[in-house]
Amino acid sequence: MFTEVRQAILPLALRRLKRRGDFERAGLLIESLARHWRDRRPFELLIVAPQQDVQLLRSNLPEFSNVDVSVRSESDFFSRVSPFYLMTGWYRQQIVKLHVPAKLGFSGYLTLDSDVCCVGDFDATTFIKNRVAMSRWEPKRHHDWWRHVSDIVGVPFDPKSHGLSVTPNILHGDLARQVLDHFRLGPVGGIASLCYWLGRKINTVPWTEYSLYTSVAELKGNLFDYHAHWDPCYYADVQLFSGKSCVWGADDFERMAQLPNGTDPGGKFIIVQSLARIPIERVREYCLSFAG
Repeated sequence: MFTEVRQAILPLALRRLKRRGDFERAGLLIESLARHWRDRRPFELLIVAPQQDVQLLRSNLPEFSNVDVSVRSESDFFSRVSPFYLMTGWYRQQIVKLHVPAKLGFSGYLTLDSDVCCVGDFDATTFIKNRVAMSRWEPKRHHDWWRHVSDIVGVPFDPKSHGLSVTPNILHGDLARQVLDHFRLGPVGGIASLCYWLGRKINTVPWTEYSLYTSVAELKGNLFDYHAHWDPCYYADVQLFSGKSCVWGADDFERMAQLPNGTDPGGKFIIVQSLARIPIERVREYCLSFAG
C-alpha cells in the first residue's frame, strides 16, 4: 500500500512568548531535511499554521532546492465555525496531522514537529519494505490513552499489543481518512465527534492521533495492509527514530554534546526538546554533527 514517502506535514503555531524560538527550530528542521534528503525529486514539506503566522513563515523560512516547502493557513482546511478551533493547541496539531493529509489525498507521509531534526540520510523508499511502512511502535500498556481510545473506537483493549508511537512517524492518507470517516455521525463530522469526546474526558489524555489511527485500522482490519508488524520494526537495521540521541533537558544536552563528531545517531530523526531551552546555535551544532 506504500510506494514512497516524500511528503511530510508540520503543524506550526508561533507562540507569542516564544515566537522566534519556534520559527528558528522550524528553519533548522528544514535545513536538516535538505542536508539528508537523497532523492532525485524534492522532498515536500507542508506547514499548516494559524492565519496570523502564514506571511511571516512564507517570507522568512530558509529555501533549499531539494526541499519544497509550502505554508498554508488552518483556515484553508477548517471553516470558521469548525469545532477544530475549540480544541487546545496540542489537539489541534493532532487533527491537522490526520485531516489535512486525508483532505489533500496524501499517500505515505511523515509527521513532524518543530523540535524534530533529521540526522541521517534517507530517500523516498528508505522506510518502506514490501510495500508497507517501517513505522514507529510502542507498547500500549505504557500510556492510558490506548485504553481511552479503545472505549471511544469500540475495539478491545489488549495491554500486550502495540500501537503506532508519537511524532515523528509515518502514516498513510487512506487510514487517516478512515479515522475521520469512522467518527462521522450523520451530519456530525468526525472532528466534531472527537471534540465532544475531548470535552467528556477533561483533565485526561483521551486520545492521540496515532492511537486513533491505530485503533480504527485495527477495527477495520487493515492496519497491517499498510504498516509492517512491530517486531521487525523494532529490530530493523534502519530506524526512523533514535531515542538514544534525543535531548530532553539541559543536563542531558551537556552530556550528549560531548559525543565525537560523526557519531552514528541510531536513527534518521531525533528530538531536541524545546522546553530544554537550549540556544538554537548549540542545537544546530549538535544536530548537524552526526554522520550522514
